[in-house]
Parts: sequence; C-alpha cells; structure tokens
Amino acid sequence: MDRITFARGKVIEALSGYKFNGVAIPVFDEVVNPSIELPVINGAQTYIMLQDQQMIYNAVQTYCNPRFNISLTIKVVTIFGMVGNKKLSEDIGDEIVNLLRTDRNGSKLDGIDRIELVTSRSVNEITTERTAFSKIFILNFIKNG
Repeated sequence: MDRITFARGKVIEALSGYKFNGVAIPVFDEVVNPSIELPVINGAQTYIMLQDQQMIYNAVQTYCNPRFNISLTIKVVTIFGMVGNKKLSEDIGDEIVNLLRTDRNGSKLDGIDRIELVTSRSVNEITTERTAFSKIFILNFIKNG
C-alpha cells in the first residue's frame, strides 16, 4: 500500500466518529461531499478536510527499512452567518491534534512512529452572506518502511 494512503487512512480511522460537544463531525478527503449534511455546532456548519498529502525520504535513515516523512494538511472549517469567531475551529483543531499525537511528538496511530506539528494557523474568509473560520495545521508523519 502507498505510504501516503496508509497515513491518510490512519487519520481517517482515528477521526471516524469524532464528536465535538456531542455532535459528529464529518471528515472529507480533498472534496466536500455535497450529499452529506454538515452538522451545526455553536451556530456554525462544521467539517474536517484532509488535503495536500506528500512524501519525502527522512534525513535520518535506518539500516533495515527506509524512513519517510509523510505530510498531511488538516483543515477544520466552521461556517457562520455574518457573525462568528475562530475559537470553535481552534478548539476542534486542538482536540484533533491531541487525538493523533502525544505532547512530545509520539504517535497514537499504529504503524506511524512519530507525528510532528509542522505549522498551525487560523484563516478567515468573508462573503456577503457568511463568515468562515478555519484552523489549518500540517502534520509530518514519520514512518519506517
């Protein structure tokens, strides 16, 4: 199996059934499925998007197996009417990171050795009818073999 597919599958598995305030949040791979109704949490339609997977060899190699860095962008999107804030997306993002990794870059996913937080940022988008806030973070999954 492709290593990127493996890591993405582990993330989807870990986030399957994830709930915030008792509400299940759907996880999409690159594209939002329009046939799935987005749940509303604290007044915002909410979903999780997996994007931009890539892989390179790790700078530190082992004797037995090659070691790879597999990066994945995870985006938590909250869509409000004209008034909202980024706290909901940030709170959900924090919980997601804590579901996947330990405080010291340890992995909570079988088959992944380490998970490093590469970067994290908050972004907002405003239209004439809605305001969306996103928490975007890039994780680096280190995998031997």
